[in-house]
Order: sequence, then structure tokens, then C-alpha cells
Amino acid sequence: MKWSSLEQVSSVKSYIILALIVTAAFAYSLQNSFVWDDYGLIVDNPKIALPIREIPTLFISHLWKIEGAEFRRVYYRPMVMTFHILNYKIWGPNPWGFHLTNILLHMICVVILYRVGLLLFSTEKLIALIGASVFAVHPVNNEPVGRAASGEVIFGFFVIFSLYFFLKEKKYLSWITFFLALLSKEVAVMMPFALLILTTHKKGLKKGMFEVIPYAALVGIYLVLRVLFTDTVLGGWVAQPILTRTFTMAVATLDYVRLLVIPYPLSAFYPARWYTSIFEPKVLLAALLFILGLLLAFKIRKDKAMFFLLIFPFIMLAPVIWRVNTFTAGRDLMYIAERFLYIPALSFSLFVSAYFVKLTGDARRKYLMIGWVLVIIIFAAITISSNMIWKNNITLFEKIVEESPNAAFAHQGLGDAYKEIGKLDDAMNHWLKALESDLDNPLILNSVGNAYYLKGDYNKAINAYKMAIRVFPQMGEVYYNLAITLEKAGRKEEAKVYYKKFIKLAPESYRGIISELREKGL
Repeated sequence: MKWSSLEQVSSVKSYIILALIVTAAFAYSLQNSFVWDDYGLIVDNPKIALPIREIPTLFISHLWKIEGAEFRRVYYRPMVMTFHILNYKIWGPNPWGFHLTNILLHMICVVILYRVGLLLFSTEKLIALIGASVFAVHPVNNEPVGRAASGEVIFGFFVIFSLYFFLKEKKYLSWITFFLALLSKEVAVMMPFALLILTTHKKGLKKGMFEVIPYAALVGIYLVLRVLFTDTVLGGWVAQPILTRTFTMAVATLDYVRLLVIPYPLSAFYPARWYTSIFEPKVLLAALLFILGLLLAFKIRKDKAMFFLLIFPFIMLAPVIWRVNTFTAGRDLMYIAERFLYIPALSFSLFVSAYFVKLTGDARRKYLMIGWVLVIIIFAAITISSNMIWKNNITLFEKIVEESPNAAFAHQGLGDAYKEIGKLDDAMNHWLKALESDLDNPLILNSVGNAYYLKGDYNKAINAYKMAIRVFPQMGEVYYNLAITLEKAGRKEEAKVYYKKFIKLAPESYRGIISELREKGL
């Protein structure tokens, strides 16, 4: 096929090209196991087999209540949990099926992005094809597509459909999919601000604002639901000076842009950091980026499609930039996370594609096509390599420990992974390293107790469990572990006390054990 003929390629052929690109980039992830939060949300989740008739109960609960953790009332994402439960009904506890579903959903997002590109740039089909293909293989998507329990793809699915229906002027469908996006992830509240750019360009400020009112009303309904079922509306606040927060948010924006433009190196964990002076190099670079961004926005302000695509990523990133250094991995704080770029990468890919297609004349179109192919090959190679990190908990946490040796959650996770394959000495080594960075972490103390129990050192196990209980008295599992260890050590009367406490605090996943204990008269 000649380079010039690609500009006239049919939509069907475009869909085939995009499907093949997605398959090539993410087929490796089919062999990935469940990792990290996949266990809490899927593998060990007592409600993952919830009957379909009970799915409406998900919409009156916060995300982690479904997993049994009442103390983590932060997220209201019923559509994500519905997605996992329906997935489980199809595939059962098979990670292969979950990964296949993620790939198929990502493929649909890519195709709809192509359709959005056609609507925005009807005279330049090549923009839509290049933009969609770049998004298809963009390396920042390695976690959203390559990890089973990531909700970014289902969120992106509803966002891109809502935008597509908006452009097609199918209002009701756009409203429905937008509300489903809200029920998938909190940052969807920013979408009406982005849509306002498109509609005011077309219809003027007054009519444009009127057209966005239904979206604002849906945000209001969502916020009411969020207040009812979580402990927070805007997220956590960090007690840092306002200038420190401002400088850090500016640098976080710079780093997100860098990951969109040059997605290498990548990392599953970016430890928290603060920037305190305007004279720090990255703060100065962030200021320069801000100025260049304003100049570019001013230059293209009359091109509604280009202006929208440029501003959209920053609007959708605003909530996570505001919450910089407040995201948690275990009890470690995260500075930024690549998975937050799934939605921004949608419009960014189209913007860059449109910019270079418009910049390149017909005489230089051949060089544009060569550059496009090279970018796809390089991005696909990085994506495939990055996906290998998510193969299992050992590959994941070994990589994080290598990059961030003081990340307690990673040492804990690696220890848990080693324990699963019977390497107790290696497991204990990493748990003890985790405790060096996080001395009073009840989860790690519980893991240490488990290792001592398996080694038959009951006294040390008892001490570890009791330390965990002192730190966090609401953790039911530890009471059970302590009780069976006391029983093994011959301290049966003391064990009964902790069995009874366990029965009062145990999560739903221990229902069978509770029944057995009650049959014994406890």
C-alpha cells in the first residue's frame, strides 16, 4: 500500500488496522496473573460472586465495603464493581478472561476515538487514524489495560462514548454514558467543563452553558450519592504550605505531560516528593511549560477542535494534580500515577496527530507516515516491555523495590508473594525490611506473625499479632491468627478470648470459620 493511499483507507480497514495494533501491543498481558489490588477487589472479595439480582446493592455502598473494609470509605465506584462481578460470572477466577475483557474494552475505546476524530476532522481522515493508533499503543496505558482490576478502561469506555454521542448530538445517550462515567470514577465531574469549550465555540457562551446544564445536574446527583456513601467529597488535604503545594502541583503537571510526550522510563510507583522553591530546576521547567502552553492555546484558540483537544487533558487531570502526594499504596504515598493518564491520552493523541498533519504539507506527507510507523513500533515495544512487569506479584514488587528500596508496601507485597511459593526466609526478609520503613503497620506485623507461625515459633508469632492488634484493634483477621496460635501453644483459655473477639470483628469472607466456631460454643 502506498503512503498516499493510507489517507483514503476505508473505515472498515481502519478498524482492522487498529484492532491488530491493540492485539499486538497487549496480547502479552493475557498471561498476566492477578496482582496487587486485584486480590482485594476480585480474588479474595467475598462478594465477587454476588447474584445479579443483588447488583443494585452496589449502588448504595462505597467501593471497599464490597471487599469488607469498612474503614476505607473513600471511593464511590459502583460501575467498576459491577464490571468486575459480571466479568467474574463469565470467566470465574480466571485472570486470562479479565485481561481479555480489558483488551476488548480498550479496543472499543480506540475505535470510538477514531470515530470522534472523524467527527472533529471530517476532511482529514488520516488525523483520526494516526491519533487512534497512537492511543492504542501508548505506553501509559500498560497498567489500565494490563492489570485486571484497574477501573480506568471501563471509565474511559463511558467517557469516550459520552463525548462521541455529544458530538453526534445524541443528547440522551451522552447524558446516560456520562452518568455511568461518574459512577466509574470521580474525575468525570470535570467533563462538563471540557464540553463547555466545544459547545460555546459552536453556539456562544449563553447557549453553550445552557447545553451543559444537564451534565452539571448529573454531577450534582452524583455528589449527593458520594456524600451519602463515602467520608469525603474532594479528597484528602495535606498540611503543606500553599507555595509548596503549588510548586509540587506544577511539577506534577510537567511530569504528566512528559509521560504523554516521552513515555519512558515508566514506573508502577512514584514515591511522594515535595518541591519547596521556585528556583528548583523542575519548578522552573514547569513554569516554562505553563507559558508555552498558554502561547499555544492562544495561537489555536479559534480552532475549536484543536483547542478542545489541547485543554481536555489538563481539565481531566486537575483533580489528581490537586491531590498530588495523597494517593496511597499500602501506607506509602504516591506522587503521581501513570494510570491517571488513560483519559488525557485520548485527546492528547488526537491533538498531536492533528498538529503534525496540519503542519506537514502534501510534499512532506511521506515523512509524516514514516514517523507515524516508527512511533507505533517504539510505543508498542515499550508497552509490551512494561506489561511484563505486571505478570505476577513477584515481577511487579521486585521492580518497585529495585526503583524504590524504601517502599514498605512493595516489600510487604513481595514478602507475601514469596510466602505463597513457600520461600519463607525470603518472605521474612522483605517483611522485616518493610517494618524498617513502616514500624507500626498492622498488615506487615500480621504477615510476620504468619511466618513465625509457619516456622513453629509460636511465641514470636503471638508477639507480632499482639503488636498488630495494639496498632489497629479493628483488624478481625489478626484475632483469628492470634487465637489459633495461642491454641497451638497450649494456651486454650486465652485463645477463646480472641476467638470471641474475632467473631465480633471478622469480615464476611470468614463466614464459614465463624459458623464452625459457633458450633464449638464460642
